[in-house]
Amino acid sequence: MLEFVYEDGDVTHRVPVRDGYTIGRSSDNDVVLRDFSVSRHHAEIKENDGAFTVTDLESTNGVKVNETFVTTATVAPGDQITIGSFCLLLEDSTTDASGLSSATYLRPLSEFNQDYGLEGEPSSVSKELGARERVFEILAQVAKTLLQVEDLNPVLEKVMDVVFDHLLVDRGYIVLFDDGGEANLELSRARESKTGDDQEVPISTTILDMVTRQKVALLTHDAQTDQRFEAGRSIRIHQIRSAMCAPLWHRERVIGAIYVDSPLHVGSFSAPDLDLLTALSNYAAVAIERARLNEHIRKQQAFRTRLERYHSPAVIDSILDKPEGDETNVTVRETTILFADIVGFTARCEALPPEEVASFLNQFFSLAADTIFEYGGTLDKFIGDAAMAFFGAPLPQEDHAERAVRSGLALQQALERWNRERAVEGLDVVEVRVAIHSGPVVVGDIGSEKRVDYTVLGNTVNVAARLEEFVAEPGQVVIGETTQASVAHLFPTEHLGNMQLKGLSRKIAVYRVASEEISRSGSES
Repeated sequence: MLEFVYEDGDVTHRVPVRDGYTIGRSSDNDVVLRDFSVSRHHAEIKENDGAFTVTDLESTNGVKVNETFVTTATVAPGDQITIGSFCLLLEDSTTDASGLSSATYLRPLSEFNQDYGLEGEPSSVSKELGARERVFEILAQVAKTLLQVEDLNPVLEKVMDVVFDHLLVDRGYIVLFDDGGEANLELSRARESKTGDDQEVPISTTILDMVTRQKVALLTHDAQTDQRFEAGRSIRIHQIRSAMCAPLWHRERVIGAIYVDSPLHVGSFSAPDLDLLTALSNYAAVAIERARLNEHIRKQQAFRTRLERYHSPAVIDSILDKPEGDETNVTVRETTILFADIVGFTARCEALPPEEVASFLNQFFSLAADTIFEYGGTLDKFIGDAAMAFFGAPLPQEDHAERAVRSGLALQQALERWNRERAVEGLDVVEVRVAIHSGPVVVGDIGSEKRVDYTVLGNTVNVAARLEEFVAEPGQVVIGETTQASVAHLFPTEHLGNMQLKGLSRKIAVYRVASEEISRSGSES
């Protein structure tokens, strides 16, 4: 197989010669030479009856073959083509093991995808059919299984299984990049045994950087004698000889790399081996991204399930629709707090077996949660036989006071229906006290390093709790002065007086939402 061999900085490139290749500075060329001495579309390679010709595409600096300017010329192995400041040597890469080169073999991924039809177009390559058939045969065996695996770790294990089954590697590593671009070792394996997590991993960062930055698959026959890797500390320390590295390339983005090597043998790998590793990397990248997506979906579903315990479906949808990082963990927010407590719960349950107590509480808590969620509230917690909720967080609600009052009224109305059902069964009446107060609170994930709860803290919570405990009567919805100021134009209220609550330095005005208006107010919502 004929190849162009040329130097670009400290890297030696080897590019197979193919019919229709274009050479130039622009990235849409098959061979890209990034230098202003090269025209955007400088030259073109054509094949006719097995012979290759190079044609100048009216470039600025012209094309030289063996130091002679040409418009079109036939080229053969040993010819040197000069394009701008680059010298491309035409070589026949066919050689035996004793003639192995120590140069790095780079395989551009765009070229590989074209050769193998991985971009949706039929492959035009007819040469080296045996090697191509080997790649396809192996991939056909693993692709279906690989793409059916749902989780990340099994995907990585299966990829490494294929590497060790079909390539003469001694060590293999899979690294994945995190969101910050840091390379993290996800899996390591040696032919004799698994490598320990505490061992220094002999991956050459020089090779890894070259592969991921240039989006090329790399093969070196002997990294110890390759001048391009003289600065590679890990190559010297770990005596890396034959090595291959292919990027995990998914939708124009490198998400990681597969790296394999042999620390003892020179010339362990061939160009077809690199093709196989590159093809496997393409399939692996798709499977890895699919597994990551599945993991993300599972986390989102778990997050949503957790939210469903505290928020209404409408609030959950709003939270999940917000951009990531759009909210702070803890903030001060104007909210309205609601407490609802069963009257005489201790005496009621004193003679009941535990399972009946649990059933009773579950029915009440279901009523409470439904009415809280109906008006977009957040269920903070159940405290014994009481329910605590807040309105106005995590999403701001300008009408949080009105929502809380309507929720309290709806709960009392739901209790009336429940009591009618209980009367048919010969059960006693259930009564609930509801108290509501509005004001600033600290809201967010609050707790220890090991456990946090999304909750509210502050004097507003204390006032609402004391209104429920010391002021509200059975069947009443009692509200503090700040709540009454917000909803007085919506609900008739009765002033119960100015009361001194425990822990407060001043008295506050307390109101009752008129009981005769409960049904009408609840139905209006």
